[in-house]
Amino acid sequence: MNENNNNGLLSSLKSRLEEEPQRIAETRKRGKKVVGYFCPYGIEELILAAGMLPVRLAFGGEVEPASTGEEFLKPHSCPFARSCLGYKKLSTNFYYNSVDAVCVAHTYDSMRRIQEYWEKHFNLPVFSLGIPQTHNVFRTKPQSIEYFKNELELLRKRLGKFRGKIISDAEIRKAISLCNKIRKKLLIFYKYPQDRRSPIEWRQVLQITQAGLLMDRDDFLKELEKIEDALRHRKLEEISPDTRPRLMIVGSIIGIGDEKVLDIIEQAGGNIVADTVCTGSMFARKKVPAFGIMEKPIDTLAKRYLYSVPCPFMTDRSRRLNRMVKIAKDYKVHGLIYYNLKFNETWRSEFKSTKDILYRNLSIPALLIETGYSPLDTDIIRDKVEAFIKLIGG
Repeated sequence: MNENNNNGLLSSLKSRLEEEPQRIAETRKRGKKVVGYFCPYGIEELILAAGMLPVRLAFGGEVEPASTGEEFLKPHSCPFARSCLGYKKLSTNFYYNSVDAVCVAHTYDSMRRIQEYWEKHFNLPVFSLGIPQTHNVFRTKPQSIEYFKNELELLRKRLGKFRGKIISDAEIRKAISLCNKIRKKLLIFYKYPQDRRSPIEWRQVLQITQAGLLMDRDDFLKELEKIEDALRHRKLEEISPDTRPRLMIVGSIIGIGDEKVLDIIEQAGGNIVADTVCTGSMFARKKVPAFGIMEKPIDTLAKRYLYSVPCPFMTDRSRRLNRMVKIAKDYKVHGLIYYNLKFNETWRSEFKSTKDILYRNLSIPALLIETGYSPLDTDIIRDKVEAFIKLIGG
């Protein structure tokens, strides 16, 4: 790591994040509700518009919660999905214990089971949200967007009923404005590592993004403004050029606390500069479109979530792959790490296509890392990563 990049840049954010459990506890005592969600399709704008605190329950990397989740899901299911249940069963994670309800977007199959089990076994309100599998960015199938709009309206009504008051369009517009400001600043941070003289590293930006999944969003925006100001005052000519091999990481969710593979890459001398993971830059990509005079905020929300780069559970693989090629080219990537959580076939099925298109277009090699949360395969992964970095010139 370039030491010039790491002089207390995130100290204020980390201090603020440490206060969050106490702040949430006090907020709940005053009657404000906390709504958890697991997937970026959780539509946190509607949770905010309802006057509630959205918390993305995206923790991962620990063996015990994933193992405990086998009480509900099969051992050969995604370890992140099992952890979504295991953390709640164990009652060891503050955030899973503090939610008053959860919103579950129907993406891959395990998420449907998570809805069922949280409602049945943990006796909490669960708000489901159907997501069309037809991405359809060219609008040739209007039934997809109409279905999604109806699902958002239904979620709006359910959240309104939960708080005891109808959610107004004005409240949704205010929430959209806040989230757009956050995404705009995060995207600026993710663009810094395009330059070898970056005042901030990708992994730091990932930490910033993941902190924002847990914090009060107004406070998070203030912390982003502090970081933005600090970065603006850093002189790039005083930062040594980073000569490490430049890597891009794509694939499964990198949960909060899932550090194993990232640590191995860093220790092996690699430098991740870009990603396409849903807890990283893809969370921040694409603002909600500006409002037309007659356009309803629900319609603009539907466009942002449905017409962004699609998740692999959706159609339009070519758009996902073309986006990866563009990012790899823009960030001058030397190699790609394809991170796949074991038994996550949704992402695993796209490795070959990803590898082929990157090599065909940019001559960039790819390394597949399939793993779970156990540390038992650490040495094997380290050997693979070290050999890969040596191959690309590390």
